[in-house]
Formats: sequence, C-alpha cells, structure tokens
Amino acid sequence: MMISKRFSPVRRVLLLLAILVGFACGPGAEEMGEFFSLFQPEAATYSPVDGRYMFTPQLYHAGFFGVDEAPDSASAQLNTDAWVRYLGAGFAPKLVGDALADTSANNALVNRLATAKPAAATYLRFAYAAQQASGDGSPWGESLPDTVQLTQLSAQAQTSALSTNDPFLKERYAFQAVKLADEAGLFTQCRDYYAQLVAPLTKPSFISGWAQCRLAGALLAAGQTDRAIFEFAQVFANCPTRRLAAERSLRHRGLRFTEAALAFAKTDAERVAVYAVCAIQPKQDALPLLEKMVDLDPKNPLNELVLAREINRNEYYFAAKQFPGYVENDETRADSVAFEARRTNVPDYAGQLLAFTEKAAKNAALGNSAFYLTAAAYLQYLNGDYNSAKTTLDNAAQQPTANQTLKQQIALQQMLVLAAQPGLPDATTETALISYLTQFKQASVPDTTQPYTTNFRFTNAIQTVGKQLAARYMATEDNSQSTGWLSGCTKKKPDEGDQSTFVGPRQAKAFLMRLITTGNSSAGYSLYDFDAQMALEDSTSLRTAQNLAYYITNPINEFDERLVKLAGVDADYAYQLVGRRALAEENYQAAANAFGKVRPAVWQSESVRSNFAIDPFSVNMPGEGKPRNPYSPAQFASRLSALLKQAIAQRHTEQAAQAWYALGCGAYNLTYYGNAWFMQHRFRSSGEPYTYRYGSGDIAQLDHFWNDPYYSAKTAQVYFSNAAQEAKNPELAAKATYMAARCEAHALSARRAVEAAKTGGYVADDDEAFNARMRQITTAEYDTFFKAFQSRYRQTQFAQQMQTRCALYRDFMAGE
Repeated sequence: MMISKRFSPVRRVLLLLAILVGFACGPGAEEMGEFFSLFQPEAATYSPVDGRYMFTPQLYHAGFFGVDEAPDSASAQLNTDAWVRYLGAGFAPKLVGDALADTSANNALVNRLATAKPAAATYLRFAYAAQQASGDGSPWGESLPDTVQLTQLSAQAQTSALSTNDPFLKERYAFQAVKLADEAGLFTQCRDYYAQLVAPLTKPSFISGWAQCRLAGALLAAGQTDRAIFEFAQVFANCPTRRLAAERSLRHRGLRFTEAALAFAKTDAERVAVYAVCAIQPKQDALPLLEKMVDLDPKNPLNELVLAREINRNEYYFAAKQFPGYVENDETRADSVAFEARRTNVPDYAGQLLAFTEKAAKNAALGNSAFYLTAAAYLQYLNGDYNSAKTTLDNAAQQPTANQTLKQQIALQQMLVLAAQPGLPDATTETALISYLTQFKQASVPDTTQPYTTNFRFTNAIQTVGKQLAARYMATEDNSQSTGWLSGCTKKKPDEGDQSTFVGPRQAKAFLMRLITTGNSSAGYSLYDFDAQMALEDSTSLRTAQNLAYYITNPINEFDERLVKLAGVDADYAYQLVGRRALAEENYQAAANAFGKVRPAVWQSESVRSNFAIDPFSVNMPGEGKPRNPYSPAQFASRLSALLKQAIAQRHTEQAAQAWYALGCGAYNLTYYGNAWFMQHRFRSSGEPYTYRYGSGDIAQLDHFWNDPYYSAKTAQVYFSNAAQEAKNPELAAKATYMAARCEAHALSARRAVEAAKTGGYVADDDEAFNARMRQITTAEYDTFFKAFQSRYRQTQFAQQMQTRCALYRDFMAGE
C-alpha cells in the first residue's frame, strides 16, 4: 500500500526544488558559488610549462587532481645527457641513465670508469654515499638523514671542488657541498659554500641552478627571507628544471614581493625575475608588478599570462552576488563581509587594469596588440560599456595573430556583446547569434577520451547569452498576462480553445534559449544542469508550452529551424511538454489533444513503459492491487476531462461523487507519490522531496513548495473532498475522506520539511520546540480530513477492512 505516515519524521533537510525556484523565479546560476569566467587564459601567449600558473579558485591550474609535481624526469634526463656528453663515445645513454638512477656504487658504469675515467668513478661513488646519507627522501620512509655523515661529506665535497681542475666535476662537487650542508642544517655553511664554490664558476650549467635553489632554501630556513626571494626568483628565471620548485617555495610559504628582495638585484634581468615570480603568487593584486615587468622587459614570456591571471582573478566579483566560498586573500577567507568589501573595490581595480591594457595595446615593444585589445574589450564588457567593447573588439579582430584561442576569444566576446544589447533582437542579430551559439555549443562538447577537457567558459558564455536573449524576447511582452517560465510561479491558465494562446514566438524563443542554457540533458556539458531543465519545464505555463509547440511545427525562417535544432528538441518533445503542463493546470482536454499528437513510437520507450505501467486510476486499496495500465497517455487525459465534465454536470448525485473520487485517484497518481507521476514530470528521485537543501540563501524562496500540488497533492485533495461531500454511500465517503487525509499527510510532510529548512540548520527528530510548533501548524491547517475520518467513518466496512488488511493504515491512524 502507498500510505504516507501522518507524522512521519523528516530525517533530511529539504532540497525543495531550489533549482526550480532559483531558475524560474529568482537569480541565476552565477549565484550558486561556482567559479564564473568568460575569459580564456589560453588567449595569452606563454610557455606551455607556465600554463600551471593560470588562475583557478584552487590557486593554480594544476590538473584535474590538483597535482603540480616538479618535473623530476626532465631533471634526470638533462643530467644523463650532460654525463653522456662528458664521458664521450662508448658510454650509451641507457648505461649512464641506469647508473645515475642506481643507489649502489657497484654498477657497470662505475666499474668501467674505474680504469677509463677514475676521477669520474670517484665522484659517482661519492654521490652514492651522499644519497644514502640523505635518507630516502620520503617523510613516510624508514631511512632518515645521517646529519653527522652529511656534515663530513659536505666538507669532503668542498675539498674536492677546490682541488679538482675538471670543470664538469668541480661544479658537481660544489653542488654537493651546498646541498649536503643544507640537508645537514648548516645554513650559514651552505651560503658560504655557494659563495666560495658556485658563484665564481665562469661557465655554470643547470647544476649551478640546482645549487642556487638549495641556497635559497637555506636562506629561507635561516630567516633571510628577502635574500631567499631574490635567489628563488633567479632560479625561477634561469633554471627550467627547478622553476616550479622555486615558485612553489614562495607560494607554500606565502611569500610576496618586497623592495628589500629587489635591492639584491644588480641588473634589469635580475629585477624582472623578482617581479615575475612574485606577480604569479596568489592572493594579491599583481598589476603594479606587471607594470614594472613591462617597462623592464616587454618580451617577458609571463607578461600576458599575468594579465590574464588578474582578469580571471577579479572577474567573478562582477558575477557573484554573494560570498562564493573561495577567496583571494586572508581577509576574504575570514568572512563574507570582507568579500563584499573586495567586490566594492573591484570596479576601481578593473579600471586600472583597463587603463593598463589600453596603454599596452599601443606599446609597439610589447607586440600582440590583438591580445591586449581583447583584454581591454572584456573589461569594458564587464563594466557594461558595450559600445566601447564592440569598437575595441572590432579593432582586435583586425590585428594579426597566430593564436587560435585568441581568435576564439574574440568571437566569444563578440557574441557576449551582441547578446547584451537592449531591445528585441532583429533578424540580423538573430542570425549572427545563432551562428555563435552553434559554434560554441559544438566546441563545448568534450572529447570522449578526455572527459575533463570541457571548456567550461564556453558553457558559461552559452548560459549567459541564452539568459540575456530570453530576457530580451520577454521584455516587450504585455505584463498584464504573465508568460514564459516565470508564469509557472503564478499558474496563469489560458482558456481552453483560445487561439491567441498559440501565437507568441517570443515566448517560444525565450523558452528555447533557456533550454539551451541547461545543456538539454546532455552529460557532456560541463556545469550544465539536468535539474535546471526539469525546473524550467515544470515551471512553464501551458500557454508558453503551446506557443513552443506551434513555433517548432511552424518555423518561419532559417533562424527558427536552427534554434530548434540547437536546443535539441522536436515536435514530440513540445507536445509532451504541452500535455504535462496542461495536466498540471487541470486542462485535461488540452493534455489529451497534445498527447494525441505525439508519435506512438515515443510512448513505447522504456521510460514510459516502466513509469506508466499501473492503472492511473488505482490507488492500491485492498482487493485493488496494482492492475495493468489500460490507458495511453492521451486516453488517460481524455478520461480525466470526461470525469471532470461529468462531476460538474451531475452535481449532487452519486454519479458525481464517483466521478470526483476517480478524478481524485487520477490526480493523486499525477503527484510525486503516485504511479503516473511521469505524465507530469520527466524526472523523479527517491531523494525528493526530503533531501539536503543547497543553501540558506534559497530558504526565502521555498514557501511555494508546500503549495505545489505535485508534492502537496492539493488538487487530488480537493477532488476527494468533493467526492466525500457529494457521496450518499458512506463507504464511498469513507474512502474519499481517507484519501483526502492521505493527501493532507503529504502536504504536512512537505510543510514540515520547509519549516525545518527555514531554521537554517539540522533539526533533530526529537527537537521538542520544533515538534511543538509543528503540532500547532498541524492542528490549525492539516487535521481536517484526518479528524473527519476518525469521527465519522471508523465503523464503516471500508475502515474495518483496512484495519485488518493493511499495517500501514494502522500506523497512519495511530498517528505514527
């Protein structure tokens, strides 16, 4: 039996269709706390290895799993190649590489070098000893550093570096002296060894860069932070195999630019290195550093990337209307008040960025004016200056560039600017926009072999443009009659047969634009929301659905055809939507007409056969069971229409009571709790309606939920109430009253969940204060039919049969 327990405790907080309300009657998805961006950092020109320094809310673009490990394999290969060149012919790269990766001094290379190049063999034996003294290098390993041996080996390396005349080995002994002193905690000694052994080298290689990275770490450990920043900066600029290690040392310690660090620089190149490594550090405004970089080194490969970082780092403040949960500095991490303060300051900082980009676009030394003009146009767009953005973009499009992503970004911004214009779109605008939307929707489909490569910025752009165009199509509609998806909040219902309901291409276009923003049920669209599509459909008025069906089946021009294709819908979809919305608005004949226009093959799908398999007029009473469904969707709706006409025409008769009861059964099965819910909604989850809510910001919009007939069963309750009032037979009156009480129990459960969600936190099942409040609400609003059944029908044959044959009925009547 399908009986809802009248006082069933709600164990989870309610989602309450937060997406439905937010999507249909409230703010857009940009308030959900996701990182919202429309500017591709790949539009900048930069070295591929520096792509990790793009901005993301996780600080850097570090791969799907957030890993940004140092390129150890590149270091090993570089060292192997150096040794192969040093040893000369007869020493194969594999032999050398295997030996350098070995942990034992007893290997084929060392054995051969013992006679061929004894000095090299001696160094390798020393290196193996140093490696063993250093431990296994893992904090989870058992082998710990031997500081006594490290100290001795460091001194030995110094002696060997001073005594050898072989430049190759001299540099490596010098590196070992610095490295081992650092590992032994002899930070002053480390600094002195570097000054004595490494700095004087006339032809330093990458090995000296490794030594400098060790020096910087030792300086940092010794508290000489400014000098450490300077040294790390030089490693970052000049040693590719320690570039990430140097930058990460600043990032993990939260180190930022200081004038004292800059004071160690003697050349412009050294100064630029300091500015550059500091400019890509998170949680700071980097524009002042970028301006210095551009002045000193217009060709620095990080110039454009730093600018892209600054745009991405600030752009979400323009879209987010509430604290998004990720931050830019320690103050915004603390609370949302600081976020609001930062959001207030963003326009001024964005103005500074705009001034920089406009100046940079005219700087011939920088080159690539297309990028800087595109960045300037985007900042103008964010500020709402669409005319200037269009002019700047037109100029950017005329500049030469080989960067395909930059060309794509220009097109994306042209679409955004075109969509943001006020007024009803004309034919020329529609043609241009549908081409853009098609282009970016196709581009947003990920490679099936690389599911995490979806360009979410394309998705964001499609969502933005779709919402803006939908608003433009609806802006000139007559506000005296609520239309479009918003009409679902007011439940306006057109008169049956009113042909004016079939004219309204703007409604149809607006609906399709919103449908495009949901991704239309495709799992291939990053950040697209399947629930949002359900919300859009479930909150759409019958009038809008009818306009959609007419628009789809009567396209006027190529734009109409392309829009329908882009939305991924057809006439069958439209007529199903008309039928569902007609059922929701109790216009059963309109539903029957619409379902009758759906191709029969559609109704043979597995989803229909499995979710519309039981007789939609049965409610699983004793002796009733679960009879097979003999109705097609059109026949079901047609019978509902006939029953409604009969109930009205034969009022105050037993036939009317029977018709009202059957109507109640049909309407009950159209709810979340029934066996024909599929005829009103396309999706149903066992988590509905008692699941976790999204956030306290949604609570103020959720009162509509407990009035939604799909969850409250109010329509069915009215029909059952009418049946009980009309019935002359007490057995029929008892059944109708009992079913009305079941509907009342569902409504109470939904109300309880809403009230629990409004508290803003978890409500325990035994929360006495909350339960006392719910008892008051129950007595005032939800006890009518339960009390009526208790007082009038407990002695009926129906009640006695239910008492003996249905355990859930007994629980229900006991108030459990």
